[in-house]
Amino acid sequence: MMNQKNKFQSFSILLAALLTAQLLAGCERSVSTAASGKTYPVSPTLLAFYNRLGGEEVLGPAISKLEDNPIGQCQFTVNVQLCVNPMVSGDESFSLYALGNELKVSEVTSIPAADGTTVTGFTPYEEFVPIFDRFAQTTYAGNPISPVHINYAQQRVEQYFEKVGFYRNFSDPIGTVKLLAYGAAACTRGCNYHPSAEAQLTNPSQSLDDLDLMEKLGILTDKTAFGKALDKPHTAADGSIEQVFTGVVLYQDATGVVRLRPLSTILAMPAKAPGEKLYDYASGVVFYATNDTLGYHVPIQFDTFINTHGGTSISGDPIDEIYEYDSGRYRQCFTNYCLDFNPSKREDKQVTITPLGKQYLAMDQTVLAQPATPQPEPPALLLQVSETLLKVSTSEAQTIHVTALNAADQTAVAGIETEITLLLPKGKTWSAKLAPTAVDGTAVITLPILKNIQNGSILAYKVCTTSVTPSQVCAEGSYLMWTTP
Repeated sequence: MMNQKNKFQSFSILLAALLTAQLLAGCERSVSTAASGKTYPVSPTLLAFYNRLGGEEVLGPAISKLEDNPIGQCQFTVNVQLCVNPMVSGDESFSLYALGNELKVSEVTSIPAADGTTVTGFTPYEEFVPIFDRFAQTTYAGNPISPVHINYAQQRVEQYFEKVGFYRNFSDPIGTVKLLAYGAAACTRGCNYHPSAEAQLTNPSQSLDDLDLMEKLGILTDKTAFGKALDKPHTAADGSIEQVFTGVVLYQDATGVVRLRPLSTILAMPAKAPGEKLYDYASGVVFYATNDTLGYHVPIQFDTFINTHGGTSISGDPIDEIYEYDSGRYRQCFTNYCLDFNPSKREDKQVTITPLGKQYLAMDQTVLAQPATPQPEPPALLLQVSETLLKVSTSEAQTIHVTALNAADQTAVAGIETEITLLLPKGKTWSAKLAPTAVDGTAVITLPILKNIQNGSILAYKVCTTSVTPSQVCAEGSYLMWTTP
């Protein structure tokens, strides 16, 4: 029987998944998302092999009877097609049928080699490597037949292999990898089973035409300053979903967080090492320290633009001092975009974003697929927590808000993973992981409704980082359990 802690955890995970899906997709599903249909016992000849690969938890229930196949006798489960060749003995008699090519999800254009192998040029996505190894790599998973995709239609990260497909929902913790419903999609005769909506196969590019990555930068109040979209969202060379605007390039990473490409660095805009502070606000500049006491002088006009458009979490640090790029016109570049200043225009039109988007579209995009340069150590963090309700009754659910900030300049930090621990009476605890912080540094979790808590109890909780080195950062809070008599 499920204990109280597990009940709380399961309920919280469900709430968090529903909340994340609503935030990301913008609407609730109008049809049932649960799996349903007719299932069968796994054939005795395949049962040991089925259990070795993870059984029903990994492969799903059997959805067909054992039938003859060109490679032996086979049976569909929701996620795979199990096969046994009676003419072969030992472990080599068992296999998974290569459903990926039949389902037309392959993006391989190369011709198989003479020895029967296929060199696809794709590699397993790093997060999927552990389960790929569990499937004895290409023995039971097959070769990867697509790059990793961020599938907005299904709100998941996915990759197709010859025999199986792997995915993780945006709302799941990193490393929670499941199998796509290859078997249910391929069994078009003799099967009557509908897999869960999250595991169904869809075109990774579905619904991209209606997507606007700029809308996912919720921290911004004036998104027009970054210019118009120059293309529709598309799959970039590194497998992420990308959209190019007049002055910035946005992409969504594997955690579901929308970020800015380091456009100035990619396009090799002028850059030089930071220097000492020589001027201050009285001279019309703000000094941005980027390396201890060294940094760059940023004109007040540029500083105002940055602060009203997401701060340095959007712009990135300066990479050069301001310079005259044309007669009477000035420019300064930051990691993610550049700003131009034209003093001859009226005051509200003097600062504009440099139109680098077209230059980015014209460049060789394959450089994005090259190994990334080493990233700097993450900044020292400050966590802040707050509650939606100061007091909670036994019929209400409490919501906890978490904000991750750069301790040095109080700017938002995206992609920070945290875990909350709620201290319950009698020494019990309840814990759950939150989704990574969004571009505005925030994450939200709704706690389960607590029925058996004594009226007047004060519940304390702690939120700690799980993805930041070298040290863990925590924040604590509490709220009152109170039901009016």
